[in-house]
Amino acid sequence: MENPGPGGLGGPGPGPSQPPNGGAAGNLEAGGGAAAAGTAHQSRGAGQFDGVQQGEEWEDGKVERKQSAASPSNRVAMKGCMKVGCKHYRRRALIVAPCCGKVFPCRHCHNYEMKDMAEDPKDRHELDRKAVRDVVCAICGLMQPKAKECANCCVTFGRYSCLECSFYDDDLSKECFHCKDCGICRVGGRKNFFHCNTCNCCYAVSLRDSHVCIENSMHANCPVCCEFLFDSIKPINIMLCGHTIHQECLRKMAEHRTYTCPVCSKSIMKPEDMNAVWEEMDRELQATAMPAEYENVMVNILCNDCLAHSNVKFHVLGHKCDMCGSYNTRRT
Repeated sequence: MENPGPGGLGGPGPGPSQPPNGGAAGNLEAGGGAAAAGTAHQSRGAGQFDGVQQGEEWEDGKVERKQSAASPSNRVAMKGCMKVGCKHYRRRALIVAPCCGKVFPCRHCHNYEMKDMAEDPKDRHELDRKAVRDVVCAICGLMQPKAKECANCCVTFGRYSCLECSFYDDDLSKECFHCKDCGICRVGGRKNFFHCNTCNCCYAVSLRDSHVCIENSMHANCPVCCEFLFDSIKPINIMLCGHTIHQECLRKMAEHRTYTCPVCSKSIMKPEDMNAVWEEMDRELQATAMPAEYENVMVNILCNDCLAHSNVKFHVLGHKCDMCGSYNTRRT
């Protein structure tokens, strides 16, 4: 698999013990990484201010003309920038959860307290970010309908803001953007990702012509930890077979010498990367003699990688495909 995506997934191809790093766009308010995995703003040279050109500001992935960055009104709007927020985001607004009426710094803080830490299972719930209607200014404390800036003190709630997702963030280094097809905000820079209509998710542009499409592949749970992938905040990998998984879960599988997709059982790395694994299996089989009564026992196998059928000698450690040399086989 190629190595695109946010979160530092670029670099040389993986070795036998390192999983491949195909990247999905990281999810912001919906979650995070994926990542996992570019920049939405072109370099503008002189006059650049806080990641955008002087007198301009990003909103919902678009540039809106504003007053001069050095003007008094802009200094008021930028009050508290990058100084207020939670461990998830730097922002100057708190959200009022419509489900429970409580105020939280962000959606993830709400879900941690009201879902992960709730003692009574009946009280556990998640926040629908698009259902948020009110916010509280973190500078002056005024509760008000959600907007881009405070109606009282005129402070900007976030240098990036998306009212559809009820999302604000002062940290422009994340290169956040809103994907209309996904319906949520993501990180990594709009120009570095494309929306695959079949997979129904944003993938790194380097995967445009090289990934295997699976309908709604991201709208599924991670096959290892069972967390829903589409709005996960963790980096996500697209395996060679097209199925998706958390990058960390895939790495842990490789650390435990598991090199097959948990969904379809195909190898998670290219054949040339798997050769070292199969060569090690060859050495282990040669060093492990079978009892005399099993020496001439033959079994039928199916290769999960090339789908070829073979008739090979039985061995307790594994069976090698006669066609492609893979040990990723099963008895039939």
